[in-house]
Amino acid sequence: MAPSVYLSALLSAQRQLNQPHTLFKAVQDTCETRFGFRFLTILRNLPGTGNVMRMHSSEADYPIGALKPMGVTEWGKIVLDAGQCWLGNSAEEIRWAFPDAELILSKGCEACACAPVLWAGRCVGVLSLNAARDAYPPEDMAEMALVAQTLAPALI
Repeated sequence: MAPSVYLSALLSAQRQLNQPHTLFKAVQDTCETRFGFRFLTILRNLPGTGNVMRMHSSEADYPIGALKPMGVTEWGKIVLDAGQCWLGNSAEEIRWAFPDAELILSKGCEACACAPVLWAGRCVGVLSLNAARDAYPPEDMAEMALVAQTLAPALI
């Protein structure tokens, strides 16, 4: 699917009722079609707390509203503070990045692609896709960042 086709669908989803669920589901469907994943998570950045809050997940083991202490990590400096994408492609990189790495790895996920959602010069959230090792080439990150950016209205 060409980026213009799914970006148009995501922008249309922003205009629908039942927000933010409608947009989250549209992003999940787009990511499943375009990139694939074992599970997807949408996080809201909570500046000044050191936490992100889970706003949506395709996986029941990751409850909505749960807090995750990512702001104080090296991953947090890259994604939350600097607003840069992060791609991990090994168990070692997953362990480096996430305090719940063993749960992620237990689901067969050694790849994690994270794209920040930026608004007014700051990171307001993150789109995170998890899959088998090497599922996401670095070339996918720019396109994933475009998809993530459509989440801004739901996370500010």
